[in-house]
Amino acid sequence: MNAIIIIQLLVAFVIGIISLFIIYRAVNFVMSKYFGLKDKDNTSFTVFQMGIIIAGALILSTIIDPAINAIRILNPQGSFNISQVLTSLAYVGLFSVIGIVCTLVVIAAALATIFQLTKINEIEEMKNNKINASLIIVALIIGLSLIIDNYCGQMCETLIPYPEVLQIR
Repeated sequence: MNAIIIIQLLVAFVIGIISLFIIYRAVNFVMSKYFGLKDKDNTSFTVFQMGIIIAGALILSTIIDPAINAIRILNPQGSFNISQVLTSLAYVGLFSVIGIVCTLVVIAAALATIFQLTKINEIEEMKNNKINASLIIVALIIGLSLIIDNYCGQMCETLIPYPEVLQIR
């Protein structure tokens, strides 16, 4: 039983580190290339990056349970089959991709929404190191993440090939 807990911890840690790194780098690339925002000595952009990491962690935390369930179901206790292990890892990878995509969609939706709702150019405000704009953007991103996170996890849960259960009428 202790080995299962250690494996679950390792899976969660690896998913978290890799996925948050990908999200962080992707958002920094887009913000640098298309909006000219860089994190060098810019507190406002750093606050924005912090919100991205928190939003990603919120959404990714909901895919951990389905990933662990996929590993448990596809690798019954006492059996070790390399094809089952690889299938389990494929599900973990798929769920990670779903979590990353959901996070990026939430960030894009939050940015598009805030750009449409206000008459202020938030990107220019962040370039000028004005923290007010980034705090509002971060609040919206985290808020959307809190709303979406359970649904992302539920979507992953529906993809797990649970065994058929006998139905008694």
